[in-house]
Amino acid sequence: MPSFTATIPNLQRSGPIVEVLIMPSRKLIEVLQNRNQQISQPVRVLAMIDTGATSSVVNSKIIQDLGLNPIGTVKINTPSSTGLTCYQYQAGIVFPNNIVVETDELIEVPLQEQNIQCLIGRDVLKFGVLIYNGYTQTITFSL
Repeated sequence: MPSFTATIPNLQRSGPIVEVLIMPSRKLIEVLQNRNQQISQPVRVLAMIDTGATSSVVNSKIIQDLGLNPIGTVKINTPSSTGLTCYQYQAGIVFPNNIVVETDELIEVPLQEQNIQCLIGRDVLKFGVLIYNGYTQTITFSL
């Protein structure tokens, strides 16, 4: 079972933050290859694992850097607003140890004034096991 463990100093204060790559989905890469079109390079971001988030979200700039096209829209609720309409994308998220999870629920949101560019939600977490160990200040994610 592929997995990674990250030690996060002061885990309680900073939260479960990991560096991940956001990339086009395998489906999109295949389509672009068949059309001999350029494929965007993955973008490295800081992501917080958020068990309270239904779907994963990413900062608008990351979507622009990847040149992704939306597959639809979805209404979301945030702590400061309800019924916010956002674009939805297909993408791959690459965790440490090259653990790749594909999602078609990646939502573009303006994550302003945050030290993170992405939230990893339950759309991704449903594929694995997450262990939050406050005593050792580590998190482990296994598929």
